[in-house]
Amino acid sequence: MSATDTRQDVPASSADALLEALDEAERHDSEGCMVLRAVRDASGAIIDFEWLWANPAATRALGQGADTLRGRRLRDLSPDAGLGTRLEVLRQVVESGRPAADNFSEGDAWLLGTAVPLRDGVLLRVRDVTSALRVEEGLRDTLDWVRDVLESTPEAFFTVDAEWRITYVNRQAAEITGRTQEQVFRRVLWQACPELIGTLFERELRRVAGEGSSTIFEVRTAPERWHEVHAWCSGQNVSVFSRDITGKKRAEAERDALLTREHSGRLEAEALVRERTEELVAARERLVQSEKLAMAGQLAEGVGHEINNPLSYVSGNLQFALEQLEQLEQLHPVKDAQAVPLSEALEALREAREGAERIRVIVRDLQMFARADEPHLSAVDVHAALEFGLAMAMPHLRYRAEVVRRYAQVPTVMAHEARLGQVFLHLLVNAAQAIPEGDFNRHRVTLSTRVEGAWVVAEVADTGHGMTPEVAERAFEPFFTTRGVGEGSGLGLSTSLGMVRSMRGELTVTSTPGAGTTFRVRLPVTKALPDAVSTGALADVPARKRVLVVDDEPQLASLLRRLLGRQHEVVVTHSGREALALLERDADFDRVFCDLMMADVTGMDLHAELSARGPELLSRFVFMTGGAFTERARAFLQSVPLPRIEKPFDPGTLRALVEGAPPRARAVEPLARGG
Repeated sequence: MSATDTRQDVPASSADALLEALDEAERHDSEGCMVLRAVRDASGAIIDFEWLWANPAATRALGQGADTLRGRRLRDLSPDAGLGTRLEVLRQVVESGRPAADNFSEGDAWLLGTAVPLRDGVLLRVRDVTSALRVEEGLRDTLDWVRDVLESTPEAFFTVDAEWRITYVNRQAAEITGRTQEQVFRRVLWQACPELIGTLFERELRRVAGEGSSTIFEVRTAPERWHEVHAWCSGQNVSVFSRDITGKKRAEAERDALLTREHSGRLEAEALVRERTEELVAARERLVQSEKLAMAGQLAEGVGHEINNPLSYVSGNLQFALEQLEQLEQLHPVKDAQAVPLSEALEALREAREGAERIRVIVRDLQMFARADEPHLSAVDVHAALEFGLAMAMPHLRYRAEVVRRYAQVPTVMAHEARLGQVFLHLLVNAAQAIPEGDFNRHRVTLSTRVEGAWVVAEVADTGHGMTPEVAERAFEPFFTTRGVGEGSGLGLSTSLGMVRSMRGELTVTSTPGAGTTFRVRLPVTKALPDAVSTGALADVPARKRVLVVDDEPQLASLLRRLLGRQHEVVVTHSGREALALLERDADFDRVFCDLMMADVTGMDLHAELSARGPELLSRFVFMTGGAFTERARAFLQSVPLPRIEKPFDPGTLRALVEGAPPRARAVEPLARGG
């Protein structure tokens, strides 16, 4: 072994077999994946990394040919740019044993690299995030532009919510009242400006709010000063746009004395004003709607479904291989030299199983974000939502503060699962940004829950720099931020407040400068809903069962046959149409595992057919789904009470479902043939 080559003593056959398996699994993946081995000097320090393997997507992302990476080193490929500049990051991953992720440029593209430690090396995945970064930058620029426009326009503008509380006021509107923006923001309009009570201004605004309409009217704000007011209703909010028309009124008075045709000119001016108002409303609506984000949500749902299918048989086969090899390991003594490769193979399989589980969690989180716009409220576990937000915010918190959990036993709440997770994510990222880096041992972020009457209270508390009373009062104001230009849009907390209120809850903040901040979420309690499938202990049924598997993924059907075939008789069909034909000949099955989404006859179609021709069979069905990304699938899962399991699933769950199948008093008759 040379001084610069410290390869671990891993049998070449085992390493090659693992690389071949990885090559087979990742060959057609659109996401880049590569394995790099650490290169050390005589003292054992890492001085470079050498490519052992890379899939086609990785070579394309790095601008290389299909076979040019293997055996090359980072410093040889690109010492001063691209992946070559991430040598220190990869070295820290190997030495700390912790994964890391960061962005880097490769040519004109930006790539997100995620490095996972291996035995003296790393598994590195790269994904092109150029479009996402450009969209995010564009959104920030647009929001900053809107805020600058509203503050720099010579006209006055403010908005109120359904309770007449001022939710935004620009500098010009505050100056008309003779007060500051801070004095009127978040106060009830009629309390902040009592001089408006009983005037045309109050009557018109209340009419617009009651009818959900819009209006334009003129008011005298001083003896010689007039304003033209545009008011319109958007949802439960009322927006008011006002401009000084004193000069116009003076000109009208002069023209009244000189011209007889002023009336037609005024109508033309009002038409122009209406046109400008419609343009302003249209621009505001375009800002609120984000078609690209909606498309991204649909893409996440579809990709999640496609990933979950192959991930199911990858995870299941890994578990099956582990169970078989663990039984084999028990037959060899610990000191047996032949048992060493077996132990290493077991360790590699366990690491692969952990990686598959991480992929499952990532896909689940993507699907949760994709469903964030669904209005349906249901029973939600607050602790699960907190853990989801914590998992997503952990890259921000990991090097800043210790995370402390103080969870009490609390009931479920009536909420929207994805939106609640996003609220906690916003609050945790906000807490991380309030804590400086480099003092991990001194700072904490505490998550706590408790019950207060008919409410569940969840708190996110940090020991950061805190807020002054003036800043805390404006914390939920749209576009308000204390960070520098380009570091935040000022919409995170205002968006979170809107989400919590849409769930009939409350979001408040208390803060002490220099001592930290606590955000408090209060949500109404509800009774917990039962899980779709219980994986608890089921009564042992020693009898051999007959199991039917309906899935158009051959590998997944093969996995179920492998997991269940030793204890039970397993029959496999690869489409709903094939399953119907089989059930017309033989319907005597104890349990039927049926995929929800299939290309030919779906599980939903099969359910509809059996409801008419053989409803007694439906009690034995369990639906398998990798993600309901169509409206029909979502409606079906909400309306049909049959058990279901999410892909990828645990082998123990499958076995428990078979063993817990409802007993059959007699053989089930075949289906009557359809007309």
